[in-house]
Amino acid sequence: MAPKLTLIYFDSGFWRAEMCRLALHIGGVEFADRRCTREEFRAGKLAGEWPFGSVPVLLVDDGASVTRIAQSPSIARYCGKLAGLYPTDYLAAALVDQVLDSANDCTATLSTSMRETDMVKRLEMRKDLASATLPTWLGYYEALLEKTDGPFFAGETLTVADLCIAGLLGWLTSGVLDGIPTSLADPFPRLIALVGAVSKHPKVQEWTKLHAKL
Repeated sequence: MAPKLTLIYFDSGFWRAEMCRLALHIGGVEFADRRCTREEFRAGKLAGEWPFGSVPVLLVDDGASVTRIAQSPSIARYCGKLAGLYPTDYLAAALVDQVLDSANDCTATLSTSMRETDMVKRLEMRKDLASATLPTWLGYYEALLEKTDGPFFAGETLTVADLCIAGLLGWLTSGVLDGIPTSLADPFPRLIALVGAVSKHPKVQEWTKLHAKL
């Protein structure tokens, strides 16, 4: 019997959880999409329910016990395997892994500016992020895509790596980040094509219509 899955995150379409939700939905894998409030998150943290004190967390209930999986790349790998969106070949899997793991590093470049409460200082920090740091990261992804024969990181095959970076790029160019232009990805045609290919997937469109938020 397949385990019962519960994915816990805030009521947000942020890439860390959304790539996992999408993977399961695309693969037709049943799961409970539990969207916690900030109060519920804090209570869960105090109770030790989150292995590293943060969400997303995936609960895997096999009927005898419940296993908690934390860290978005690890959850994405597990969900990708269940959904058929993760390679069985070791080398191909490593290439997907590098993309999943890099998304945390790219996101971390914004951490200091997000903690800055002085808007003038925040915008000053983001000038460099928008002009150099983030374009460098997007250039890394563009270079990886240039080596493939299709729109995705694995060529013609959709994987969780594509869901991850499409979500990351959607966040970066959404306009919710003060000082980060919505045109950030314009110089990177392969990345734009990737986002387009992901967004056109029927299951992605189905999920987005019902659930997507930033």
